[in-house]
Amino acid sequence: MKKGSFVLGISLLLCVGSLTGCSFSDEKEAATSTQETKENATKKNVEAKEESNEAIKKKEPQDNATEESNKKTNKVTEKEKDSSKPGNKQKEDSTKAADKTESAPSQVDWGSTWSRNIDTDPAGIDITNLKGDTFKFKLNANHFDNPEDVSTGIVSAGDVEGTAKIKGNVATQITDDIDGGCMITMTNYTSYIEVKIQPSCTSSGGGVGVYYDGKYQKGDIVSQEENTDDNTTSEDAEQEKQDQEKSEKSSKGEIPSGKLQNLLTHEEAEQRVKEFLSLSMDNMYYVYDGDTPEGNYSIRVYQYQEATADATEHEAFYGFYTVNPQTGEVADAYADLKESN
Repeated sequence: MKKGSFVLGISLLLCVGSLTGCSFSDEKEAATSTQETKENATKKNVEAKEESNEAIKKKEPQDNATEESNKKTNKVTEKEKDSSKPGNKQKEDSTKAADKTESAPSQVDWGSTWSRNIDTDPAGIDITNLKGDTFKFKLNANHFDNPEDVSTGIVSAGDVEGTAKIKGNVATQITDDIDGGCMITMTNYTSYIEVKIQPSCTSSGGGVGVYYDGKYQKGDIVSQEENTDDNTTSEDAEQEKQDQEKSEKSSKGEIPSGKLQNLLTHEEAEQRVKEFLSLSMDNMYYVYDGDTPEGNYSIRVYQYQEATADATEHEAFYGFYTVNPQTGEVADAYADLKESN
């Protein structure tokens, strides 16, 4: 009986130990399986994250390219919209038309030299640098109280110089290059130019009695010696011309053929007058001014005077002198007039 009970106890112990060992083994296997599951999940998450980052890196250049393309497209679209607006197109066409108009040359013949031939108030206009609708000009005007002033050198002078802008047949001065204080407007009537001072002109800027208004004929001023007296008939004028031609031929015929080659040059004649006068004044000029009816050289003498507070720069006439081209003899052209005074 006791032996049977002992065997039964041992059997029970073995059975319990067997069951406990089985339980421990199952728990260990379950723990190991759970750990492997977690590791696999973590690995998959890391792989998924890496794949996502790689996809983002690949997508960034594409997004940048798409954004740049969109910007260019927007700019082109805006430009097309602006150009298609009626107002902008008209403004652009208007600007181009204005540029063409500004550079269009004047259709009026402004020539180069114009003169106002008045006994006591001669004046002249020299036009240069005609470009498009502008040109440069210089107007010089003189005033003599009476004809005797020509011989004594007493003369008032004034100048206007600057740039004029052309509109139709009217040229309006827009710059005062010598600060003379007076600007003018010129109207071209083909055969003559009419000069008027602008309303802003408060002073002529010249000497006493000098003025710029009036009609300026085309060409240089005709000297008084070449003018025919108003009371002289056409027949008398023609007869005078023939007598003058005969006188010139006679004067030239008296010159021996061997001396024709020894005539003074114009420059030598100017030097003869300079030596004849022996003036100590500065800025004196001696200029050949043509031949006299007797065949002598006519030399004009003047002094260049710089601008002052009372007057602009100008030429002060001094006198006329003749030089015999054969002998070099110098004579005062107004000697007879001075002696009579």
